[in-house]
Amino acid sequence: MSEAARLNLDTSVIVNYVYSQLPGDLEEDRGCQRLIDGESFYTVIGGKANGEFDALCERRYNLYDDVIAYLRDTDNEIFDYEPRDRDIHVSPNDRSHFRDDIQMSWYDMDKREQLSTLRRCLQDIELYQVQLPEELIDCSFPQQSNDQLLRRFRRDLDIGHDCEILIDAVEISRQHSISTLVAVDSHLTKREHIEVVHKIIEDVLGVSGLLRISEPAGVSAASSD
Repeated sequence: MSEAARLNLDTSVIVNYVYSQLPGDLEEDRGCQRLIDGESFYTVIGGKANGEFDALCERRYNLYDDVIAYLRDTDNEIFDYEPRDRDIHVSPNDRSHFRDDIQMSWYDMDKREQLSTLRRCLQDIELYQVQLPEELIDCSFPQQSNDQLLRRFRRDLDIGHDCEILIDAVEISRQHSISTLVAVDSHLTKREHIEVVHKIIEDVLGVSGLLRISEPAGVSAASSD
């Protein structure tokens, strides 16, 4: 039996994996389920991705819990809910998720079904927050550091927190020979960004071929390191 392909997963992959399985048809699977559930792949996550996922689960749990409280035993409608008017912390991404994936997509559900679906989302998010890094992913690494590389990424790439995802990916490749980073995030998978990343790595570390960045569709069981 051939060795499983070894993959480092970006936050976007594990979030899509979870959200494609939550009730309410929130997201379509973008090829992430086969990577995590399939036996052909050995999957890892870096500390930055793990931390981002944990924080997202916390925010989304609090968001759904607050929406339930807003709707329950009142005449309020889900379409009237505005996160910025509530006493909770949400990110711009959370707000767009709630608007696009829930408010604009659940129009055909009655209020009772909306509440039931939100409660199930609440339970599943809490479960995945623990289960995904501890049971579904094969290995979780602590967050890595490389100050020189990070400064170059931040200077030459306008990709925000993804610079730290790249640092984790580079160090995991150097230390553990897992060189494929998989993302469904346009910041990381844009060809022009990938070319800059490769040039920076070669300039700073003096090596080439250290990191491959791919969408899930570009990964096969035969592409192991």
